[in-house]
Amino acid sequence: MPLYPLLPISLFIAGMYGSVTLCLLLSVAIAFTCRGQSFYAHIGAVLLVLFVFVRPDAEPLPEDGPYLFAIESRRDNGLSARLYGQIAGTEGVLTGRDVALGRPGETCLVTFTDSAFAPLRNTGGFDEAAWAHGAGLMFKGNDVSIEACQPSKGLNGRLLRWKERQLTRIEATYRTDVALYMEALLFGESRLLDEETSFSYRVTGLLHLLVISGSHIALLVLAFRWLLRGFPFRRETKTQLIITAVTLFGWLTGFSPPVARAVLVADLLLGLSLFGIHVRDPIRLLSWCGAMLLAMQPYLLWNLGFQLTIVMTLFLLVTRSIWHRPFGLAIYAQWFGLIFLWSVQPIISVLAPMYNVVGAFLISWIVIPLALLAFIVPAVEPLLYPILDGLNGTFRLHHDWQPWLPLHESTLWHAVALATGLWVGLILLEWKRWTGWALALGSLLLLHVTLEWTEQPRVTFLDVGQGDAIVVEYGEVTGAIDVGGVYQDPNEQKRSTYDPGADVVAPYIWKRGERRLDFLLLTHADHDHIGGLTGLLDAIPVEEVWLSAEVADHDKRDELLAILAEYDVPVRLLSAGDRPYPWMWVVAPDESGEDENANSVSLFMKVGGLSYLLTGDLPDTREEMIPTVDVDVFKLGHHGAESSSSHELIERVDPEWIVVSVGANNRYGHPHPDTLERIEGRRLLRTDEDGMVVCERNRCRGIVTKAVPP
Repeated sequence: MPLYPLLPISLFIAGMYGSVTLCLLLSVAIAFTCRGQSFYAHIGAVLLVLFVFVRPDAEPLPEDGPYLFAIESRRDNGLSARLYGQIAGTEGVLTGRDVALGRPGETCLVTFTDSAFAPLRNTGGFDEAAWAHGAGLMFKGNDVSIEACQPSKGLNGRLLRWKERQLTRIEATYRTDVALYMEALLFGESRLLDEETSFSYRVTGLLHLLVISGSHIALLVLAFRWLLRGFPFRRETKTQLIITAVTLFGWLTGFSPPVARAVLVADLLLGLSLFGIHVRDPIRLLSWCGAMLLAMQPYLLWNLGFQLTIVMTLFLLVTRSIWHRPFGLAIYAQWFGLIFLWSVQPIISVLAPMYNVVGAFLISWIVIPLALLAFIVPAVEPLLYPILDGLNGTFRLHHDWQPWLPLHESTLWHAVALATGLWVGLILLEWKRWTGWALALGSLLLLHVTLEWTEQPRVTFLDVGQGDAIVVEYGEVTGAIDVGGVYQDPNEQKRSTYDPGADVVAPYIWKRGERRLDFLLLTHADHDHIGGLTGLLDAIPVEEVWLSAEVADHDKRDELLAILAEYDVPVRLLSAGDRPYPWMWVVAPDESGEDENANSVSLFMKVGGLSYLLTGDLPDTREEMIPTVDVDVFKLGHHGAESSSSHELIERVDPEWIVVSVGANNRYGHPHPDTLERIEGRRLLRTDEDGMVVCERNRCRGIVTKAVPP
């Protein structure tokens, strides 16, 4: 099979990183494909493996700075900055605030605080450690301080400085959305990409069109062929010029995995044509190109962009004779992409195939040529306005309608099962077309039903930093208790902001296979409990919002009710003794307190085999109203503050597990040492250390650390 050359080196790299499951799958694939391979194919595969084996590992950074940091890219977001580059050939990223110095193409003397890449802290969230691993980043520094900079030496430094000058000119000359598309499509730069546009492109499956990809390289080759046809050069000279231009363009855009794959394929095809050699097996060429990229950068095996560019190109090559209409190709390609995207993307639009057909034509054949023309002749920029306005308008309508489907959390074995069903469906498409479509669609539905069917009653304490956000799942009921909240400086204009409702709670609910909430309880009106409200309501329909019947701060209550009125959400007021569901009992407040904390709604719940007591930010002076009930799980009141969760209450409810929702290194010193002393000897899980905490099947566990044994 022509895919063979890619497999041995993938197996070797997977073994290097200790991925047992992937090694097993690749071994099976090699067993099926190695027979019939030529002697030279085996020799080539072995040589690439040896190249990886003898490749020196990246040297760790010296313990003491300062360091010389060669900047390759910079992302500014308000007063915050992220600098990507290398120290002595080791790639990494530095972050800081009020960083005035340091532009791409410069080498700067820097000091910083070494930091680890954050692991996945919430299902549906961003796994920084996995992203850094796949991007080849070896270090991360916070609180960067830049002392001095000078231009980086060599062609790479000059090219980066030229690119930065062009990006600066684009941002100063063109309308913001025009500048965004111009930078993304001409220079492979996404620093102007805002949250709304990024979300729209991800959910519609169009993100591959907003980055430089293989299709752009193909268009570039065609464009150069057309431009050079009138010049009196020999064919060989024209081919050499095209190879040089394509390689420089890849270098200019940073050689992302899709670009590197496309440039390598194009250069090999064009280079071989100089010697009269024509490739008759494009799949084998793709396999060798992928293997060579892995030999040079083994970490690419874990890079989602590399995985997609290889697999989707393989899909298009294998099935090129099957498709007669673009819409059928778009649908099946979208399904096929879910093999890799299902586990990392929370939702996908049912309109994604249509967007891909229309969007691919619009961006590839209209927006890119007009963007290039506008870059050369700024006066033609207005030609892009109606196109981008129309595209952005469809995204707004799409967001209002929300025709998306949740992608339930899954495992590698689910992906293998889906891939098997879709491949068999592809085989059947050539002989029994409707049977192939039915099998492919059935594989998707079976996976969805299986994931839903295996769900258990669950309570999840999400990691939203210094705040509360809890998701309750029991039978047909899914609800949330508080939505976290982070203070944002209104005077700091950010392109991307962290909103726990939109960035943590909503993606988690989608990854649980849900599109709506039956209830949302806001225990009280403090910002760290309700700050993510609008972000959540923008993404998830809510049937009913529950508030405390007791009010201490009428201004906060009026502001909260005004927000809920905008979204036309019914409001229900709760008091002690209310039972919203047979398994849920409101135990406080029974009378009005002096502040919002004193009026926190406190709940006793029996979900699955575990019982819970959740007291919001209730102070210890009000804990006497809580009845004596034996519970399995108790959430520390007020994030573990000294003034909540008294010794008397803990002894009365006698919890087996204690959960505290708290931000890392928070300025309040939560959880307080006195509170920790009161719960000494009990099982404690804290979101700043363990990430989100999941309680189900008679035990609680954190997503970051190992499960707490039952």
